[in-house]
Amino acid sequence: MLKRLSSFRFSLRREAKDADSEPSEPTTTVTDQDVDGELERNLKPKFLHGELEVTRASRVVLYPPVTNKEDAGAGKEGLLVVTNFKLSFITLEDSQSANFVYQENIFLGKNDVTLSNIDMIYQVVDKKKKILSPQNKTSSRIEYLLIVCKNFRTLKFGFKNSEAKKGKNIADALLKFAFPTQHNLLFLYRYKEKYYNTIRNVTMFNKKSDWVSELHRCGASTKDWRVLYIDNESSLPGNSMPMSYVIPKDITDEDYLQTAQTFRGARNAIWVYQYDSASLIRMAELADKTDSRMENVVIERVRACHPTKRQPYIMDLTKPTLHTINTSYQKLRQLCTPDSPKTFSEQDDKFLKHLEASSWLLNVSQCLSYAHDVAGRMKNGETVILQENEGRDMCCLISSLTQIILDAYVRTINGFQSLVQKEWVALGHPFSDRLRHVNSPVVTEECPLFLLFLDCTWQLLQQYPQDFEFTETYLTTMWDAAFMPIFDTFQFNSEHDRLVARNEGLILRPVWDWGEQFADKDIVYFSNPCYRRPAVEPSRRSVVLPATAIPLPIIGAPDYHPVQPLSSGSRIVQGIPVDTEPRVILSPQCSVKWLDVWVQCYYRWLPIVEIPNGGMPQVELFHRVILSNICKLQQALQTGDFDDLPTSQQNGTERMVQNLPSVNSFFPFSRNNSDPNELTDILIASNELLVDGSIFDAISQAHNE
Repeated sequence: MLKRLSSFRFSLRREAKDADSEPSEPTTTVTDQDVDGELERNLKPKFLHGELEVTRASRVVLYPPVTNKEDAGAGKEGLLVVTNFKLSFITLEDSQSANFVYQENIFLGKNDVTLSNIDMIYQVVDKKKKILSPQNKTSSRIEYLLIVCKNFRTLKFGFKNSEAKKGKNIADALLKFAFPTQHNLLFLYRYKEKYYNTIRNVTMFNKKSDWVSELHRCGASTKDWRVLYIDNESSLPGNSMPMSYVIPKDITDEDYLQTAQTFRGARNAIWVYQYDSASLIRMAELADKTDSRMENVVIERVRACHPTKRQPYIMDLTKPTLHTINTSYQKLRQLCTPDSPKTFSEQDDKFLKHLEASSWLLNVSQCLSYAHDVAGRMKNGETVILQENEGRDMCCLISSLTQIILDAYVRTINGFQSLVQKEWVALGHPFSDRLRHVNSPVVTEECPLFLLFLDCTWQLLQQYPQDFEFTETYLTTMWDAAFMPIFDTFQFNSEHDRLVARNEGLILRPVWDWGEQFADKDIVYFSNPCYRRPAVEPSRRSVVLPATAIPLPIIGAPDYHPVQPLSSGSRIVQGIPVDTEPRVILSPQCSVKWLDVWVQCYYRWLPIVEIPNGGMPQVELFHRVILSNICKLQQALQTGDFDDLPTSQQNGTERMVQNLPSVNSFFPFSRNNSDPNELTDILIASNELLVDGSIFDAISQAHNE
């Protein structure tokens, strides 16, 4: 890249020299400033509605991760721009990005990061590295800047070829705009592009009817539970509570709201899920622990909602603490973001020791164990009350994992998004504080609990790959989306704060409308081609196989998970399947020895550990090709026309494998040199099948019939 820029400069100077050779023209000199100006005219950043440029620096070098800055030819030169939305690095190479295939976000370039994603900034002066903060002064002689992001990405910029003090200007701009002191300073409030909500199958839980539908979907008795609706924001018991949620039916609104004042955050007992006769309840701790009478009254009301009046089990979720989890996260990220080959080598030599010292997998194990315990108790008909501080941190995590274990619907894409919307968004997980969207002294403790939840879900996905409709790419992308200050889903501490912002003119954009930031070729990688539904969902379309269809012996084999039939049949509430039959309950291995490191999420920014032309993405791509070919074969059997079958299908699987495009192990987050058109065709073709339901499911159903 540096050679390309040098050739570009030489070309400019040669053109100037040729022009100067004309006798009638005066002699001119092309300076470095002239070259920089020409480069800037060719490297034009793209700005969104409401996005403003703060500062820029030309001839900045971006170094690859885990590379010595002194290595000859290392890095690529380009234009570095800071706006009120992102840090953007643009090179001449970006214009040739169409020759590569990778996940492309509509709002960000390949070398762009949002300011909300930036966690730490280091300056290097005279080979000394120092962390920067808004309270500290930056050096006027910055040689390098090291940016560490919350999604484990690192960016290393060199300013040796830039104008004087350009490094300081960039650092000062980042310190001011990447760490806002007020929530309304986020770009979320500046982006005024019109939005038309096209989401249809995700329950937002922001109105009474959503909770009523959830009660029916879970089979909860409306004789015992009802939806509390508060039509006036000023009447909310606490700023973290939504306008509607489910409470015991035999208590009046006034009594419930008055009782709520005795709990931290005014968070009384809230129903969130039902499994047969067992209920799952979330509740905060008492504000004054010296008087437990009111807590006993609430527990008694929950007990009265059980068909046999069985005493509920109270699970204390005060450990691990937020501080413990955040410390663990910091150690894990340090292990996954080495800044030099020396650091990488030292960490790699003792990787397992460092991993154990981080205790990250221990936290994952503990959360899975909690959820497994809760699921087992509910399976045996015991109501469980999850209790912690304000009931909006670990309660979100354990409640969500429990439902993933018990409920096949929340293992679908729409079901999972509805689950996150219910447990995390509607019920007030403080995303802004925990992810440190705002840098303010009044902000409570930072802790990436949502990442811990996604990691736990990923572990379940590894143990039960056929029982999830979504992929690890979907989970990784969701973590990235937490730092996209365009969509409101992960930006607020509560529904109350969201409503206040909306009333002040904020345009709400749910992150679940993935088409707003990704093309179809990227969204297709959210769907698992090998997903096997436990039962036919009437709300989903399915492929009708002809009588001549030949079932594959492997597909449709008996499931290895425990299955429990229900007493009632399936029902549909507003397009959501209710009590699918039979139930597929997960029984996860929770011990650390059965867990693994989420490599895609934590190491995707380190090319040094990527497997070229291999890894699970290559296997998944093969599955998608098979999926597409099965569909074409079924169509040929139905029509009797075999002339249009792919040549690879006629000549066997071996040829198909030979002609398969190659992708690397971090695809789609790393660039691949495969034919972009061929790869895109495969993805789009498989996407059309996954929208209508996996062909595997259709063949399985035909075989079972």
